[in-house]
Order: sequence, then C-alpha cells, then structure tokens
Amino acid sequence: MKRITLMEAYAIETLRSNAYKNEEIIEKVRNNEIEDFKAVDDHMDYDGLFELEAEDFLGNILEKGYQVKFLTINGLTNLIRMKYGKEADSDYRLSGFVVSELQLEAEERRDLETMLSSNWKFSESENGITIAPAK
Repeated sequence: MKRITLMEAYAIETLRSNAYKNEEIIEKVRNNEIEDFKAVDDHMDYDGLFELEAEDFLGNILEKGYQVKFLTINGLTNLIRMKYGKEADSDYRLSGFVVSELQLEAEERRDLETMLSSNWKFSESENGITIAPAK
C-alpha cells in the first residue's frame, strides 16, 4: 500500500467529493490542467498529485487505495467527512481522540482501515467502528 501525505489525501478526496472520477483526475494531472481543479477549491494544493503521477503512483493510489503517513484527529475527522460524508455528532461520536459508533458499508470499512496511519487502532463492534489512538 502506497503511503501518502495528508495533504495529498485531502487533494484526492476533495476532487472525488466534487464528482471527479479516478480517470478524470489522472487525465487532468497528465495534461497539467490544474485550473480545473482550482475551480473546485482554489486554496487546495494539488502539486502533490503531479508528483505522485511523475513517480507512476497516482493511478495505483486512486484505484487501490492509500495509507496516510501520519494522521491527526482533525485530519481523520476531515477525511471521514470528505470521503464518506459523515459528520461528528450526527453520524458518529467524537470524544477526545476517539471516533466511535461510525457506520460504514463493508467496502468503506476496508478502505478506512487501510487508510489509517499506524498511530491509530481500528476496531468494530455491533455499535459500529471505533478508531482510537494506538498504544
């Protein structure tokens, strides 16, 4: 699994949450069409996507997933919102550094578990997913 930065994950999930398909992202990166991305979020830094493509990793990351190198609690909750459309308090509980009672489909659960950096522990119960700091 390719490890990427949180900012690279934000760039990918920002585009995906704005209806960009994997193929479109790859095509626009290959054609250096960053202005189209800036129309989605002009404050986002998309340069990391070009670096991933230059290293021949972007297509694999988009198709097979990624692991974030280091993930803070704010980064985690932002990615849950961006990738799955889930919000704290309405879709899951957030208590300190622990996310709990998160409900996701099976494929989404696998993606989330894979995406987590090693400083997080993923577990499941009948109440849903819990993500807590690794000890």
